[in-house]
Amino acid sequence: MQVTFTGIKNIGYIKTSFDYAKLNMIKENDQSWKRIFQMPGPDFQLEEGYLLNMQLTDDFNGKHYTEFQKALEKSHLKTSNFRNPIHKNFLNIFFNRELSKEDGNFSKESSFFINDEPLELDDKNLPLFTYLARTIREISQKPEEKFVINEDYLASEELSKGMCMGDDLKKIFGENYYDEARRMHNPSDVKDCAKLMDNLLQSEMYDYFNR
Repeated sequence: MQVTFTGIKNIGYIKTSFDYAKLNMIKENDQSWKRIFQMPGPDFQLEEGYLLNMQLTDDFNGKHYTEFQKALEKSHLKTSNFRNPIHKNFLNIFFNRELSKEDGNFSKESSFFINDEPLELDDKNLPLFTYLARTIREISQKPEEKFVINEDYLASEELSKGMCMGDDLKKIFGENYYDEARRMHNPSDVKDCAKLMDNLLQSEMYDYFNR
């Protein structure tokens, strides 16, 4: 029997981006959109979201699952609050950032979710953020030939219901589900998403330590 050491496997991604500024220009002659964009408050320019979903393992290539549990413990966070509701060994990381302009000044607001649970960037949670940064960077630098995707995983509810928590991808994509599932697990695109998440997290942590 051949044993394959994977470190982390079944890594998938989703990227979303909504350009409010461009939409504003496109819809500037639409009265219903005018009412939305002329409401008081910040003028949203861009919203972007990055998601990585993966299966953590403990093997020759690293104790990723155990290290995740230790990072939660060091951050004094309840393991039960951050347990993946689909499978205990899965980790779902979602970063969201909004760029807005108000009174001529630009600002950004970022939010972080681990297994669908919000996570604040503060001193207490730094051990977990350090773990996330290390894991995301590892994925961004992982050779494409080292990515392992189990065929049975692509057909599983762990993917269809665990990738976008609260949604069932099989119902959303219908007959195109398997094509979309494979696309979301393309190693090159996963690495690109991880690089963007790494840049975003490094930027947020830089601002945090220099505020």
